[in-house]
Amino acid sequence: MRHIKITFLLSLLLLVCFSVRSNAQNLGVHPTTLEFNLINGQSETQVINISNGSDKKVQFKLYLNDWIRDSLGGHAYYEPNTQPRSCSRWVTLSKNFVELEPGQFTTVNVKLQLPDSPAVTNQMKWSMLFIETVEEQVNNGNKGAAATVKNLLRIGVHIYQTPPTLTKKQMKVYEIKPVANTKNTYQVVCQNVGDMMLECKSYIELSSMADGKKTKLEPVEFPVFPGQKRYVTFQLPANIAKGKYSALGVVDAGEDLSLEAVESSIDVE
Repeated sequence: MRHIKITFLLSLLLLVCFSVRSNAQNLGVHPTTLEFNLINGQSETQVINISNGSDKKVQFKLYLNDWIRDSLGGHAYYEPNTQPRSCSRWVTLSKNFVELEPGQFTTVNVKLQLPDSPAVTNQMKWSMLFIETVEEQVNNGNKGAAATVKNLLRIGVHIYQTPPTLTKKQMKVYEIKPVANTKNTYQVVCQNVGDMMLECKSYIELSSMADGKKTKLEPVEFPVFPGQKRYVTFQLPANIAKGKYSALGVVDAGEDLSLEAVESSIDVE
């Protein structure tokens, strides 16, 4: 199983399902999230719109990758059909290569076809569709013309397949732990123990044991896949007074779930 390490300097990965546009390339792609809710044997086709608002002809290649979020929220990418929660094997594209003149646009059909087996709907599954610009460069030398391809920009379209039979939503918070070798930095450790992806918000509220003064840290928003453990990192304010504090770590996983929290004592140095 080959793990693909992705350099993000020229990559654009977005978690919203609206239009995305690069200022450098004036490349438009929407939507950037495709949500499927199929049962076994069903299929559905959704449409991706790609536009070229630049003044140059642009070429695009389209391909699928498997991916996961790590415990800190970073993305790791893999060859398609190699991860347990992958739905890449069920996805087909109407086009794998697109060429657009300035001002042109096109559509790409993304079809998800589930096998007729109950086993395929016992878990949420996901994949990533990359739309990547390429540029053909012709080098004229003594040995003739040679064409090379240079990667310019990549946009990731998230593909989620959540069977409608999955309804369990549950989040657990385990502890507040200090980050090793990092002064006044703590992590709220939590885990999605349900069946569906959750959009969460976490914060820490500090209460001084000396005078009772409360300090609420800025909340951090993050998605978390089913089964995934997440470490949400918080840096204490630079101007907070030294001393002992009671720390309450809270995770809000949505309006239909109760807040989950854990309490701990910490020393601010």
